[in-house]
Amino acid sequence: MTIEMTPEEFRRLGYAVVDMLSTQLTAVQSGLARPLMPDTLSRALTDQPLPEQPTPVEDLLKRVQDEILPYPMGNQNPRFFAWVNSTAAPLAVLGEFVAAAHNASVAGGHHAATYVEHAVLNWLKEILTYPRSAGALLTSGGSVANLIGLATMRHVKAPQNVRTHGLHDQPQPLVVYASTQAHSCIQKSVELLGFGSQYLRRIPANEAYQIDVEALKAQIHQDRVNGLLPVCVAASAGTVNTGAVDPLDQLADLCTAEGLWLHVDGAYGGVGILDPDVSALYKGIERADSIAIDPHKWLYMPIECGCALVKDAEAMRAAFSLLPDYLRNDRELPWFSEYGVQQTRGFKALKLWLVMQQIGVEGFRHLIGANNQLAALLAHKIKQQPDFELVSGGPLSIVCFRYAPSNHPDVDGLNAQLPTRLQQDGRVFITGTRLKDRPVLRMCIVNFRTTEADLDLALQVIREVGAAIP
Repeated sequence: MTIEMTPEEFRRLGYAVVDMLSTQLTAVQSGLARPLMPDTLSRALTDQPLPEQPTPVEDLLKRVQDEILPYPMGNQNPRFFAWVNSTAAPLAVLGEFVAAAHNASVAGGHHAATYVEHAVLNWLKEILTYPRSAGALLTSGGSVANLIGLATMRHVKAPQNVRTHGLHDQPQPLVVYASTQAHSCIQKSVELLGFGSQYLRRIPANEAYQIDVEALKAQIHQDRVNGLLPVCVAASAGTVNTGAVDPLDQLADLCTAEGLWLHVDGAYGGVGILDPDVSALYKGIERADSIAIDPHKWLYMPIECGCALVKDAEAMRAAFSLLPDYLRNDRELPWFSEYGVQQTRGFKALKLWLVMQQIGVEGFRHLIGANNQLAALLAHKIKQQPDFELVSGGPLSIVCFRYAPSNHPDVDGLNAQLPTRLQQDGRVFITGTRLKDRPVLRMCIVNFRTTEADLDLALQVIREVGAAIP
């Protein structure tokens, strides 16, 4: 009994897996956006007993083909408009296969995977107009990337050494500021880092769903009067609700004047800077102290792939490193494990390294721009329809709207029910949110396969499903 395979067995099974995935990737593009998994199957998968005896590999792959691949999350389908999870570039999928076979721990050291990650990080810095000297590393996603940026901020801004004293011995409570539209992971980071959610100030958004800078200034002033210590503004470069980009240059001016750290959560929208039509919105991002982005959101990478960037690399290192000074060799590239929470790290960079060279930055400009143009087209179509109401369209690839037929007695109730009903229908996958205390439908386009025909189908299905809701 062994888990070893001969080269011939590995080759045969590898070909079988590639054939199976090729068939499934083709099928998922034309099928339901998210097929419903039968309850009997989900229970069978959840409750299967611990396997005591071996099972032939062919039987296991048959189960994958029959029980797993037909029931995806949906984000490979061009009519999946829900959460900001993009479809995966085919070459990146193959890159994951190679990375798993390579099986490198990318904590650091002299092997190929570390140099590939350094190359990719340098490219991402350049895209975000960050200096090459900045600290950076790939992460599991935006939540951890934001956590790393804010942890570095805590180390820099706490009056007492937070690694020694924690927050308990700080002379004043430290306060973080974010918009009411900021992602929930900002609050989670604030809680995990010990600030406490009572010291996360949620600043109102303006009509464009950006943070209200005047309200922010007033809150900072009031907190100083009350004996608190403002330390950080967590801005958004593309909120997941509407795609709003906070006024980064204004916030950078304010943070400079007030001595605050400027962190930018660009997990979804940060790479939108590549679209020339909206790049002006990102003026000031180069002044941020730290940035979080998610290549698995809008660079079309398979999950997981996030990135944390901190302008002051030594501050990032000081916040996390446990390597004694006498063991450091600064003539070599520093180890990634000194800049974040993980020691053992997967080879996340290979898929990005492959696709960034396959299509170049120009290719990403085209794909991201095309997603934004489709969103603008969707907003235009909605404005032309008397039974739809546009709530928020742009500036990026998210559109929020309501289905509002004039003869319906409860439009709020209708829009609250529609996401679940649409998901049950399966032809399109759409989620909802709340804007200005009203339920709205939300469509996000981060799929390079989505076309205008998919948008037209979505509006048609919304009408058909909505007509059946009393």
